[in-house]
Amino acid sequence: MENNNKKAKKNKKRSSENPTTKNPNNNNNNNNKTKNNNDQKTNNNNDTKNNNDKKNNNNKTKNNNDKKNSKNNNNNNSASKKTTNLKKSSKTKFGIFCQGLFWCGASVAFVYALIPFIFWYFPEMCTFMIFSNRFRWPPLGQLTKPSEHGLNHTRNFYVNPRRNIQIGVWHVLPQNLADSNLGYSEYEQSLSEHKSPVVLYMHGNTGTRAGWHRIEMYKLFSALNYHTITFDYRGYAESTGVPSEDGVVEDAQFLFSWIKQRVSSDTPVILWGHSLGTGVATQLAKNLCNQGTCPTTLVLEAPFTNIVNATYHHPFLIPFNIFKDLKLKLTSFVRRSGVEFASDESISSVTCPIMILHAEDDFLIPIALGKKLYDVGVETRPKDSGPIKFVPFKAVHGYGHKHIHKAPELPGILSSFVQTCVEKGF
Repeated sequence: MENNNKKAKKNKKRSSENPTTKNPNNNNNNNNKTKNNNDQKTNNNNDTKNNNDKKNNNNKTKNNNDKKNSKNNNNNNSASKKTTNLKKSSKTKFGIFCQGLFWCGASVAFVYALIPFIFWYFPEMCTFMIFSNRFRWPPLGQLTKPSEHGLNHTRNFYVNPRRNIQIGVWHVLPQNLADSNLGYSEYEQSLSEHKSPVVLYMHGNTGTRAGWHRIEMYKLFSALNYHTITFDYRGYAESTGVPSEDGVVEDAQFLFSWIKQRVSSDTPVILWGHSLGTGVATQLAKNLCNQGTCPTTLVLEAPFTNIVNATYHHPFLIPFNIFKDLKLKLTSFVRRSGVEFASDESISSVTCPIMILHAEDDFLIPIALGKKLYDVGVETRPKDSGPIKFVPFKAVHGYGHKHIHKAPELPGILSSFVQTCVEKGF
């Protein structure tokens, strides 16, 4: 017993002297605690790392969002700038347009305000506007080469009505002679050898004998097997001189005589005038009838009664419609130019058959003027005169002032009228 107690005391003493000495269970517990602590540290580190990663991700996301927002803001800013610039540009363009429109209107108003003074102080300007011979269309193209204008069977030549006046002329062959390969020297001979009708064509103001609608009319005559003699009055195209009423009528009369010298006595010769050319043709027909050498027939396409009435109804003077008295005064100034082309007076002396062609939608010379000229002819011509015929063309066709050549019935109307005139001995 005593020994056991001594051992116990010794062990107790040793344990108290060696406090670091542990029993196995305690060591295990301590190890577990240490391990748990390490695990907790590891977990804490992992959590910290995860938190840091999350923060980094959040920062990246935030940076990306900031970049996107910045980009979107830049896009929005650029879009808004573009919109603003477009608005400013459209406003600027609209402002420029309005300014241009204003100045154009002011210029036109200024010109129209000057017209009464121009007509009064410069009557020669009225003459220039009536003939408009310097307005050439087409501007290019050789009149010496009719083939460039689609007329392959056509001769260009020149005649001299006066010593110092030279006018350009085309002779278009009828279709039945187009393939005969005639030399230029044989063109005149064909006039006497073949008794085909001959058309002396007098064109309107502006342009030349090469005007497109005029060429289409020549082709129509050729298809009917008619010769066509067409020319440019003095002062037009390459023809020399200055146009005047008596001068252009003299040119036409010279060519009529030229034709009559080369055709047989029974060859029909037709005078055809268009627009201003109707004034020339009517006065020429009057002169010829008074001399006893009437043409076979007179055809007037889009005619007027006289220059004063034609001027009054011209679209150029439409703005003066609100000032009727001023418009009448303006048109009276035209008389001072010395140009009248008074067809309503001349027609009373024309005893040959007359046919008047006019489109209802003619905006330059209203059909009412053509109808009035017809009425004057019916009332004032001698009783033994040839027939007078008025042929209107419906507005729905859109022939206007210079495209009656498009009417499919025109060849039949013309050939029938000419044939009737020939059969009745006119």
